[in-house]
Amino acid sequence: FQTWQCHNKTANDFVFISSSSLIATAGFSSDNRNICLWDTLVSPTNSLVQAFICHDSGATVLAYAPKHQLLISGGRKGFTCVIDLRLKQQQQLLQSHDSPVKAIAVDPTEEYFVTGSAE
Repeated sequence: FQTWQCHNKTANDFVFISSSSLIATAGFSSDNRNICLWDTLVSPTNSLVQAFICHDSGATVLAYAPKHQLLISGGRKGFTCVIDLRLKQQQQLLQSHDSPVKAIAVDPTEEYFVTGSAE
């Protein structure tokens, strides 16, 4: 087992990406890298594969759509970010809610996703 400091303020959620060796984390970091991809098979000093700046006040929740290789994150300010992992870039940023996104669900066909908040 390994321990990482994924985010220097808070870590809120994680999901496994495709295989069990790649993990995505959502949290809050002072450098705004609030969505991170980690490879568990390499040394902890080299395990950060990619970092994304999607949510300026932190990410709260993650969902993964494996068929389309999309990572969907929700943020503290109500935004939802869609990241294409094949291209390793942000595809969309949507204003979903006026309060933090608390949940994301992807339908089995990966045609739709739903977000929920406390509002």
